[in-house]
Amino acid sequence: MPDKIPIRHEALIKRSVAKSVTTIRAKFQLRFFKLFEDELTYWTQDAKHLKGSIRVEQMRACERVDKDTFKRRDMFQVVYVSKSNKTRVLYVQGSGFAATRSWIQEIGRLIDAKVGEDKHTTYHKGAFLKSKWSCCKNVDKYAMGCAQISESDEARTVRLSRNISNVSGMSPGMFRTAYTSRRSSSSNELTSEEGAWDPMGSSRSAPESGAFLSDDEYTDDEL
Repeated sequence: MPDKIPIRHEALIKRSVAKSVTTIRAKFQLRFFKLFEDELTYWTQDAKHLKGSIRVEQMRACERVDKDTFKRRDMFQVVYVSKSNKTRVLYVQGSGFAATRSWIQEIGRLIDAKVGEDKHTTYHKGAFLKSKWSCCKNVDKYAMGCAQISESDEARTVRLSRNISNVSGMSPGMFRTAYTSRRSSSSNELTSEEGAWDPMGSSRSAPESGAFLSDDEYTDDEL
């Protein structure tokens, strides 16, 4: 059987969980991500060893994270249900505004298509830090989100096409084709700031290898 072809693939930084509660260093690691039609996987930096995966059917939302949460730019989150039926969150740092937007759109499209009514309608803009959510201060780790899930481009296109067809006589298919074409043109005009990738939003150089922690210190288990 031939290897699956990923929709997107890129080296990104993910938040990991410390093995020891006494560990106080930053919990971020470089991973190579691959998004397929049925799952999101992340690998070691050289993309040779699988570290974790999330099936699309497990996913419930994909949204941006408030930039003040981790003091890092272009963070996004994948909310999913674990095998033990607990809500978990995978936090990832994109390589720029446009790239992060593309990851969110692609994952959101898959959630809309394959999760249906099980997808969440709310999410937390922050993270559960220091025994409370940084966004709403709720101390319940599994509390429902405090912000509304944004409508994906695909879902918005379908909704608008139905509305327009009702009042204009234009078929939903014709409207979707025109609207999608216009969205694609607009997306091509979105570019990140010039210069090298800047995860912390301070220097213009890429992060040094020493900024990341070894697998012996941190696991790939999530919140």
